[in-house]
Amino acid sequence: MISRRFLPYSFLICLFLIIGCTATTHLEASAAPMTDEKFFDKIDLDQRGLANIRRAVNRGNMDLAKKELAKYYRNRTGIYHYIDGRNPAKTVSNPNRFLRSARDLVNRTGAFDASLWTNDSFDWERAEMRRKERMYFFESYGYAAAVEDGNEIATALTNLIRSFANQFHAPSERKGGMWATMNIGIRMRTGWPAAFLSLLQSPAFTDEELVLFLKSTWDQTDFLSRNLSDTSNWLTFELAGLYTSGVVYPEFKDAENWRKIACETALNDLDRGWLPDGMTIELSPGYGRFFSNYFIIYDLAKHVGRLDEFGFDRFPQATEPLYEVYLKIMTPDRLAPTTNDNGETKVADILGEALEYFPERDDFRWAVTDGAEGTEPAFDSILLPYAGFAAMRSGWGRRDHLLYFDFGHVGYRHAHQDGLNLILWSHGRQILFDPGLINYDHADPMVNYAMDTFSHNTVLVDNRPQRRNWYRNPHPARMPYEEVPGYRWESTDEYDFVAGIYDGAYGLPGPSNAYPYLTDSNFRQGWSHPAKHHRRVLFWKPDVFIISDTLIALDGEAHEYDVRWHLDTPHAQIGADGFTAATRDQGMPNLEIVPLFTDKLEVRLTSAQKEPELLGWNAGDPKNVTPATTLQHIRSGTGSTSFLTLLLPLDVGQETRLKTWEAIDETRIHIELIDGRKLLLQIPPDPSENPTITTLREAD
Repeated sequence: MISRRFLPYSFLICLFLIIGCTATTHLEASAAPMTDEKFFDKIDLDQRGLANIRRAVNRGNMDLAKKELAKYYRNRTGIYHYIDGRNPAKTVSNPNRFLRSARDLVNRTGAFDASLWTNDSFDWERAEMRRKERMYFFESYGYAAAVEDGNEIATALTNLIRSFANQFHAPSERKGGMWATMNIGIRMRTGWPAAFLSLLQSPAFTDEELVLFLKSTWDQTDFLSRNLSDTSNWLTFELAGLYTSGVVYPEFKDAENWRKIACETALNDLDRGWLPDGMTIELSPGYGRFFSNYFIIYDLAKHVGRLDEFGFDRFPQATEPLYEVYLKIMTPDRLAPTTNDNGETKVADILGEALEYFPERDDFRWAVTDGAEGTEPAFDSILLPYAGFAAMRSGWGRRDHLLYFDFGHVGYRHAHQDGLNLILWSHGRQILFDPGLINYDHADPMVNYAMDTFSHNTVLVDNRPQRRNWYRNPHPARMPYEEVPGYRWESTDEYDFVAGIYDGAYGLPGPSNAYPYLTDSNFRQGWSHPAKHHRRVLFWKPDVFIISDTLIALDGEAHEYDVRWHLDTPHAQIGADGFTAATRDQGMPNLEIVPLFTDKLEVRLTSAQKEPELLGWNAGDPKNVTPATTLQHIRSGTGSTSFLTLLLPLDVGQETRLKTWEAIDETRIHIELIDGRKLLLQIPPDPSENPTITTLREAD
């Protein structure tokens, strides 16, 4: 070994430089994504206006070719986007807002802290910012660069672009992070073209930087075109980005094919990603609305004069049932139910978009204006037989009742283990809730809780949650789509009735991974089929709901069944009878829950519990978890075990609506309400038979 003190000074200097370069190579992966020669081979040099570039390339003068290409882009005429690259500032309204947004970038503070920079190279890997892979902020920074006095913002944005292009080159296979195809689609759809067109006239965006930008754009778009998703909201973002690249940069040889793929795939996807009843195959209304990305394609095509390409002019008419489903499932608070992963989804916003393309739909207009204009929908209750949802309404007013029943499949993506789940609005207030989910930090126990059976209004068997495989049904590989098997549905002026079956697996007892794709997930461990769950729901209009649950053991063993009801309040109590429960929020509508089969029934009421298990939380937003109440009806049995539950919405100030009830025999129950109604409820023990209600006269 050579002693370090004997090394020549010059060698130490070289060694220092090598070490220094090694320490920062992650900032400059291998310079540009491709050589100049390869890049110009991707340009259609026979297009009009590119003759000077073609001559320079043929002579092997790449410096001149880049100079001529930059000159071409800075001066090209025609419409390629909403931003005019020759005068981008005219597109920008409220410029001060965009100038303010770029302060941290220019000052190297906040998310762009100076510690992340080596000279003018930004370390994208170490940077932490919200949705950095999607680069929405490129659009804002581009607008800021277009309107600034000077070139500070343009220089800083150009540094960001160069850093990205040098650090990230297309991988050989699909990956996450920067190379997740949805993220690429969003970048190519929004931030990148806005930045490019906004920077074209800036001296900071040199000819060399412009060509580097185009090299990275081709690299990303080409990867995107070869790795499109099968369907789902991911595909909608991917195609919007693919199409935008094909429009903004038509000089690429692949541009026409990018547009063709985007248009034809989008048209085809309307039958693959959405069911015949209009619901997305993800069974998540919040995600189903992302077919609006295809309108980004349509509107851009119309704006640039390409609407006649690839038959895409017929696209809007094909979306009417996809919009209509939001009217069908609209809740009294004018939202979409939060089934599977979902946050607040405003139906008025979605149908407001629809009116641009279907102005004749007066029922859409009625929903958008909350009844001020248009015509109330011609239906009340409705079934989505392919999605497996039933909406059972007393009417369309904000104080009307709605019970939403999920008897369908698990869903293609963003799925929850919630078969036969119920959601109920009482006098317009959502009181039996589905948590939905808007945060995907799977290390958070609340996220797992929100996804799993434990937090839904359905049944656990031996403390085992439901387990259904994602991506199984519905799935484009099993088209044509079919109606959900085993359901029954009737709707009359007096009542609605729906029945569904859960005959899938149950997983490990207690909490386990509800998300199948985590590393070392135990989602698929311990599956068994101990029982089959039949749920029959009878809505006696306008305000009486009967839920009949029958659990049939499939293995001849005794099992414990836990019927859960999740109430969106911590204020609930069990009555003097030890069985009836009700929410008790002053000045608000409430709900009375009455178990009618009470033999050997255990009733528990829990709020805001963390140990030994999570109970009594609304965890749909794990960053804003709120206390709720979990009501449990627990009974054990062999063979067939039944639960019968009466749900009575309470108006403000009502303590109860139930006067008396009496079991006449094993199948008939007499119910008398405080308002004087007397009802005879007949529940056949065979779940294949339908329950009935008869209104009794005084003589009866």
